[in-house]
Amino acid sequence: MSKMPEFEKIKALFTTWVETGVPNGIEYPKTQSAAVGWKCEQFGISGVGTKTYFNTRSPEYGKIVQEIKALIAQLKPQAEVRKLSRKQANVPAPVPAPENKRVYVPQATRTYRAQSQAKEFEAELIATVTQLQQTREALVSLELSLKIERQTTERLRAEKAKLEQDNAQLTRLLAAKTGVLHVVE
Repeated sequence: MSKMPEFEKIKALFTTWVETGVPNGIEYPKTQSAAVGWKCEQFGISGVGTKTYFNTRSPEYGKIVQEIKALIAQLKPQAEVRKLSRKQANVPAPVPAPENKRVYVPQATRTYRAQSQAKEFEAELIATVTQLQQTREALVSLELSLKIERQTTERLRAEKAKLEQDNAQLTRLLAAKTGVLHVVE
């Protein structure tokens, strides 16, 4: 036999009582454990008799038991609910601060924020300077390598020109001695 109708009656009753308060003279559960087997014939509640059903881990009834548990935590006697509603009626609604109004921040907080921001900027500056120095060192190294390569290229060109002259001169000498070779310039 399904216990769901009984759970739904309890939930509906507790929902009403959360809004209006528990009537005077009515014993009501203050915990989930106390709600197991709780009966209130005056309101037509015959009770759910075992913890097997009244359990938040129950696959069939777990969800509604959780809802009832949340409602139990909010239950208060009628007198308390009336006091709260009177207090709430007398309390004006909080006025939101205008968006452009400055909010006071204590000096210590402002100092701390400024020091934190200064430390962040200093760390960022150090990282940037370090990166700049590394880039500069790499650039100097590349310039030095380029200068060495240019000097080597000039030296090799001069050496090539000298070897070509020597080769041409030797070819002429050889042609003059043997007479077989013809010099073409």
